[in-house]
Amino acid sequence: MVKALAVAGLAAFCAFKINRVMVNRFGEGAVKFLIPLAEEGLKTGSALLFGFSVPVVHLGFGLYEAGYDLLANPGAGIKRWMAALLAIMGHGLFGWVTGQLIKLKGSPILAVGSAYAVHVVWNIIVLIMKR
Repeated sequence: MVKALAVAGLAAFCAFKINRVMVNRFGEGAVKFLIPLAEEGLKTGSALLFGFSVPVVHLGFGLYEAGYDLLANPGAGIKRWMAALLAIMGHGLFGWVTGQLIKLKGSPILAVGSAYAVHVVWNIIVLIMKR
């Protein structure tokens, strides 16, 4: 479990760096469409590359994102806790979708593509809720 969390941490660190570049370059559109693709690829790819459970790595990624949300927004009160909870729930859902599709269809590409679609919809809903 500790090793899977380390792999999730590596994926989260890479995503953090990539996400910053994409947001600076493309703005909110990156949050909707580019970041989900990068994150789903990083999480699933690293889990498969290192031989760990896809859902566990996705959930671990969500825990790292939740920690970031809590630390990066100290004055945000309940909003930061909601962001943290949504990170854990969202990445847990994406990991479940990905894991189930890999198990049922045997195709990581199909699984990542499907999780990407769910992630896009999730991010659009969260952005609407933030307004």
